[in-house]
Amino acid sequence: MGSNPTRILLVEDDVHLAEVLQETLEDQGYQVQWAEDGTAALRLLTGAGFDLVLSDVQMRPMDGYTLLKTLSTRHDAPPVLMMTAWGTIVEAVQALQNGAVDYLVKPFTADVLLEKMRKYAVPHCAPDARGPIAQSEAMQATLEMARKVAPTDASVLLMGESGVGKEVLARFIHQQSRRQAKPFVAVNCAAIPETLLEATLFGHEKGAFTGATQSSAGKFEQAQGGTLLLDEVTEMPIQLQAKLLRVLQERELERVGGKQTVTLDIRLIATSNRDLRQAVAEGVLREDLYYRLQVFPLQIPPLRERQADILPLAEYLLRRHCQQMGLPLKRLSMSAKQQLYFYDWPGNVRELENALQRALILAQGDDIHAEDLGLPVGLPVQLPLSAVPSSDLAGLVPGESEGDTETDAEANLALDDLRAHHEREAIALALRQSQGSKTQAAERLGISPRTLRHKIQRFREAGYELG
Repeated sequence: MGSNPTRILLVEDDVHLAEVLQETLEDQGYQVQWAEDGTAALRLLTGAGFDLVLSDVQMRPMDGYTLLKTLSTRHDAPPVLMMTAWGTIVEAVQALQNGAVDYLVKPFTADVLLEKMRKYAVPHCAPDARGPIAQSEAMQATLEMARKVAPTDASVLLMGESGVGKEVLARFIHQQSRRQAKPFVAVNCAAIPETLLEATLFGHEKGAFTGATQSSAGKFEQAQGGTLLLDEVTEMPIQLQAKLLRVLQERELERVGGKQTVTLDIRLIATSNRDLRQAVAEGVLREDLYYRLQVFPLQIPPLRERQADILPLAEYLLRRHCQQMGLPLKRLSMSAKQQLYFYDWPGNVRELENALQRALILAQGDDIHAEDLGLPVGLPVQLPLSAVPSSDLAGLVPGESEGDTETDAEANLALDDLRAHHEREAIALALRQSQGSKTQAAERLGISPRTLRHKIQRFREAGYELG
């Protein structure tokens, strides 16, 4: 993770535009190096590491498409964001098929550029060299299952709410597989217009549609030997799902407008934030495709069920965004930690990241306080006890004083009361769901029956009757 700024390679032959773009990006804390065409860019890429390439399409002697095709043969190449002055379907298809993560249509505003940079100009890897941050029992169990399936070629279906980190886990599976040295290609099925998706996935031959002046490989072919991630696969048009099913069954495809068969050697990972059975019932997902994808399903728990991960994730994201924005590292105050820890996080890790970015802008001085986060107040989360181990609260109670001793004591007392309230509510709910069976309730809560009996007894002595 380090403290070096995110490095951008800008490839643009218009000197004036290059100066404007470089100034805009450097004002936001990015480190930018300029190359006047694809040939110069390749020379720079050989000698230095970049986090993203921002490249124009029309350049001489080497244009952006040639640069893309060259980089697509390198498994360690940075993501490429293309700039095109045309904005036609053909231009977009070619940019995506040649390996671009996205494209910008000129002229574009600084806000649009920076939004794309925030999305793509970050390390596309897990937060930790050992894998995604997983200090909670729920996420540790998920990560253990991912480690078991990674060395195989089994298709994996990652399910979970929006923002839980499905792509992070997909990349971890790829990194742990025998295909790690080969490409990892991600396609967001929800983000690509229906008119582009088929050609983007399967490629097209010259003359397949108006403006298709040359043949182009699709994402499946680009992932040869590696892993293809179909993100939000249930958003794929139903008529295209039939072709996807055939490709997955036969492990071969024909490009749009082509007759030659291309044999595939890929590992498929798909994601969805939908209830897949409901999607089948509603006619959104083909039933036969559902069973083809459901080889090895993995459910990623929402952040509210991974409370032990919240603060480590927050610290990691804080370091990353301080680096991106060119700011000195800021610290989370006790009040900020308490609010982060007990907030419900309906938007999961994505919402956590947004809150921290907002706080970096609003915070005065070196510390981030609760009010800087801009989160709704009075919305504590109710959790299984297994998600709130006592060790998690160690950093939120005495030992990290941020001011007056009496104020800290009051905050710690309030925190203890809140934790006790969550425990009582969780125990009462588990007992109701288990029809009073303490053994089943303990299993639901992720604790031993003996621990549950002790907690019930403690609450009874305090005047609470739980069962």
